[in-house]
Formats: sequence, structure tokens, C-alpha cells
Amino acid sequence: MQNTTLKEKLTEISKAVEPVIKQILTDNVDDSTKDMVFYQCSLGGKRIRPALVVLSGQVFGGDVDGLLFPAASVEVLHNSTLVIDDIIDHSDFRRDQPTVWKKYGKSMAECVAFDYVASIFAGLSNTNNSKKLIDLYAKTLKVIVDGEIKDILFERAGRNDEDFVVTNRYKLITKEDYFKMISQKTAVLLQTSCKAGAISANASDEQVELMGEFGFNIGLAFQIRDDMLDIFADEKEFGKKVGKDIIEKKMSNYIILLALEQLGDDDKKSITDLLEGPSGVTDADVAVVTKLVEKTSAKSDAEKTAEYFIDKAMDSLGKLPQNEATGYLADLANFIVSRSK
Repeated sequence: MQNTTLKEKLTEISKAVEPVIKQILTDNVDDSTKDMVFYQCSLGGKRIRPALVVLSGQVFGGDVDGLLFPAASVEVLHNSTLVIDDIIDHSDFRRDQPTVWKKYGKSMAECVAFDYVASIFAGLSNTNNSKKLIDLYAKTLKVIVDGEIKDILFERAGRNDEDFVVTNRYKLITKEDYFKMISQKTAVLLQTSCKAGAISANASDEQVELMGEFGFNIGLAFQIRDDMLDIFADEKEFGKKVGKDIIEKKMSNYIILLALEQLGDDDKKSITDLLEGPSGVTDADVAVVTKLVEKTSAKSDAEKTAEYFIDKAMDSLGKLPQNEATGYLADLANFIVSRSK
């Protein structure tokens, strides 16, 4: 029986992990730059990844205090990728606030990203089973970078001053390519969050793998939901510009891939010409693409796919100890496929 709601539990974990995030980010940083270094994490966020670390550890009887450093480190890892992602995508705002590079400049944002990477491993030095965790987080960061590279190469146009991108850009993107990319860029970090909690609580190797399978599958569902929100969300509630993937000429959105499979040749050409053309994409263009997508069953098909991955996640979770923490993880999985931001 759960004593508090999922929202209350997430708030409780967030409050506990927040000072640890600030500690590992600002330790050994000059006083004059501490605010700049902490800025990205100060923008908030749902803190789903540290919650996964804590709850996954509690499934196996882990003590909260022993889980806070790996939880903080995974959130810093996540935010390090956001700092770089915003530079790569030329994003001016995140969570309704200026991005790090927009507020402090590109060179400062790049320096901050180095601070974040260093802080990940500084935090892990304070953990149980630190060697296993450091190895896990290092491998995860490399996998995420591979996913980010794929995401860039999925773009249909732009970056004409980057020869490698222009030469190696994907000519055709399949759903298999898409799932490989989101496995690397998104799902692996949720997988790592769940594994980290289990490792910190001295779970068996089999239990760590099951916990990782749960995280991986909710990660896939999370990204599919994110792709849906990118096109169909209420922008004010979403906290990011809707249609951003279309504006950035990305073919890495599951909704667009599904729609292109179903549309007739003329409608399909309207989308591909827009994404592959030399001109920038306007809000009116986004509206045109959205209307074309709405002619298909892409949205409902994507919802079914996300539910499929949640079902797989629940299957793994069902093989683990059933307790209050397991219940919160199940609630969190269901929240991921129903969230509006």
C-alpha cells in the first residue's frame, strides 16, 4: 500500500536530491561561476531519472541516503546532454527560460558542459559499488553521444558548413533506424538510472538486468510520447516550442515517420520537400505538416506502440520484488505514456 501519491513521491525525491546535485556541480568551482554552472539544473524539470535511481534501489531495500549520489549524478549526466543539445539545435529556450548558451554565450556553455561531465564522476566516487557505476555511466555517455550523432544525421537539410554531416546524412530513415537512435539517445539513460539504483542496493546481476529492461522500455515509450507532444501538445503547457522537430528538419520524429508511410505521394512530397528544401520552416509550414499528419492514424498508432513498450516494462517489473517502490515505478511508467509535458 502506497502512503503518498506518485506526484508527492517525486517531489519528496526531488527535494532530497536537489542539494546533492548542487553540491557535486559547484564543488571546486570558482565562486564567480557557480551560478552559471548550476543554471541548467536550476531550470527544474521532472527529475524522472533520479527518481528511477531511488525507487529502483528501494525495490531491493536500498537506503535513500545511499542512493542520492548516483541519483544526482544521473541527473547531471542528463543535463550535460541538454546543454550540448541546445547548442547543436540552436535552441533559445528550455522550460520557458533562456538556454545556457543563449544566456551566457556558446563558449561559456561549452565550458559548463565540461563541468557537468566532471561532476558526474565526482558524484559517483561517493557511492556504493562506485567502480561498477563509473563504468556504467561512462559507457552510457558514449552511447548517448552515438545517438546524438545519428539524430543530427537524420536531419534532412542544413549544416551545409559541416562536411561530415552533409556527406554522411541518412538518405532514407527507417523505423529500425529510428528505434536504434532513440535506444541510444533516450532509452539507455532510463535503463542506466534503473540499473544504478539496483547496483547501489546490491541487487543480483539478474535483478539488475530486469530493472534495466524496465527502464529501457519505459525510455522507448517516453521518447514516442515526446514525439507526439512535439506535434500535438499545448505549447504553453509543454514548455517548449511545438513543431520543433519539423522546424529543425528532423526525420527523427516517430509521428512523421508513421505519417509518411500512410500518406499519398503528393502529400508525402509536400512534407519531404519542406524538410529537405533550402528554406527555413515557418509556423505556417508547421501547421501544414500537422494537418497532413492528422489525415493519418499516426497519432493513435504511436500511442499503441508506446503502450506496447510499457507492457513490456511491466512484464519485467512483475518479476521483481513487489513492494511500495515497485508500485511507484508502475505508476511512473503509466505517467510517462499519459503526460502532457
